[in-house]
Amino acid sequence: MSPEIGQGCFEQILQSRAVNFTENDWLHFLRNDSIGNPLIAEFNFDDSQVIGSPTTLRYIKVLVDIVTLFDVNSLQTVTEIGVGYGGQCRILSDALAIERYNLVDLPEVLALAEKFLTTLNHSRETRYIDGTHLYHDVPCDLLISDYAFSELNKPAQDVYIEKILSKARAGYVTWDGGIFAEIGMYSGYTLDEFVSMIPGAKILPESPVTTSSDNRLVVWGTK
Repeated sequence: MSPEIGQGCFEQILQSRAVNFTENDWLHFLRNDSIGNPLIAEFNFDDSQVIGSPTTLRYIKVLVDIVTLFDVNSLQTVTEIGVGYGGQCRILSDALAIERYNLVDLPEVLALAEKFLTTLNHSRETRYIDGTHLYHDVPCDLLISDYAFSELNKPAQDVYIEKILSKARAGYVTWDGGIFAEIGMYSGYTLDEFVSMIPGAKILPESPVTTSSDNRLVVWGTK
């Protein structure tokens, strides 16, 4: 993720009226960057400065979105589809009163996330769920997926909708509308088809724009 995107996230975090992070909050969030030698940049806005990775800045921005859009006091269980290295899980579950966090991905990705979270002494109850073998329903208060769900094929999406998304009281899905979608390399549902399947879902612009101006945010169960 580029420093330009990180700068946009930093500005939106500071402009938000939903949160007011302390210096200790920032220091805690930026511990994500202590592992793996990520790209580090300096971000400035008004009289504030932070040095960290653009990816961590985006994870914090997603936290701000969730605090803004949803009743966070009711979010006891969160499920994330497509978990990266576990950075979003750590930011959200440490900042909010989440009792259980479900991570759904390929086994190799889950192993990386577990190693990352264990190294940083992540203490919340966390379930690592193999996304290739979803035999049981995974109900939750909030479903999160940044790009991952939109890049699955229809058979996989159908399983995820049946087992996870339809059981989620609220959702926050970043939809990849970039070049791969434009040239037909994704074989899943279209954005409009997906939204029609989720009662109460609405489409918002992605902000700041990451990979494509055609990306969208799909949310349901908002305040």
